[in-house]
Amino acid sequence: MRCTLVAVAAILALAPARAAVAQGPGAYEPLVDQYRLGDPDAAVRQLARWPESAIDESIRHWSKMLRPEQIVGAAILHTELAAAILDSLPSRTNVHLHHALTLLDALATRRDAREHAGTVRLRWYRFVISLYAADARLYDADLYARDALGKFPRDPILIFLKGTILELARFNSSASAPVALPRGRAPASATRQQQTLESAAAEFRRALDLDPRLAIARLHLGWIDVQEGNSHAHQELATALADAKDDRTRYLARLFLGGLAERQQHFDDAAQEYELARQLGPTHQTPYVAASRIEVARGRLDRARELARALAALERVDDDPWWDYHLGALDGEALAWLRAEAHRR
Repeated sequence: MRCTLVAVAAILALAPARAAVAQGPGAYEPLVDQYRLGDPDAAVRQLARWPESAIDESIRHWSKMLRPEQIVGAAILHTELAAAILDSLPSRTNVHLHHALTLLDALATRRDAREHAGTVRLRWYRFVISLYAADARLYDADLYARDALGKFPRDPILIFLKGTILELARFNSSASAPVALPRGRAPASATRQQQTLESAAAEFRRALDLDPRLAIARLHLGWIDVQEGNSHAHQELATALADAKDDRTRYLARLFLGGLAERQQHFDDAAQEYELARQLGPTHQTPYVAASRIEVARGRLDRARELARALAALERVDDDPWWDYHLGALDGEALAWLRAEAHRR
């Protein structure tokens, strides 16, 4: 990705030592154009130094005066800074995201840009929800998901993201699981986890009702079925594999089919699925570990050691989608789309 999402301390450390640049309405439009057409990283660093009063005054002054493409650029500029400071200044992240929404609201009031504003806002919501979810800030992710679904109630991706928040909340003890629980005595931890997982499955089914070919939603639903011991888990995962449009989804489908077969002690089938996953992700560690475990179960210790040596011999080990699935992942596709819109001439 072109502009790395880094902590604000790093942003300020990278800023050149020089006299403070002008801050205020007169400098805001040039800063937005610098982000759009010049040096976007430098623009993010400069905005990080602006006092909130100068930002508020600038947005009030420019929100109805900037050209539509500049408003989009300004909104994504604030979003980039918000993402960069999430770990170090989370309260400021929310402030900058609200600035972005204010700018997108202003764009929506323009008759000639209203439809485009809706498209940008939808992609923006998808990215922001993923941003908070990937940082385990599930309460914030859920707030934005609820807001987004209030405006786009039939968007299957947003509904899917709502399901992933619930799925992540199942084992995240530091976050309040955003699910309605029965009145009366608080349920036991296991009961709460089960209710949250069932709520996630319901969201995935809602998304699939709107888009039956949404492979990633079916993948998540299939893995929940595996965990719950549902007999149709294999069919859900096989359908997700057939409908997948990218190798990341195919890789996860193969892993999950292997996991299902392993749970059922169908070790030959599990070994085959893990090998197919390894072919799709030869620099990911999970297929090697899983396949090695199967070989131990089959009593093939030499083959298990061979797989362990193959993993150790890899020149590099790439980020494994398995961990993104279980811990949450930033929506890089949405971010790339937003950046392209922001830099459109």
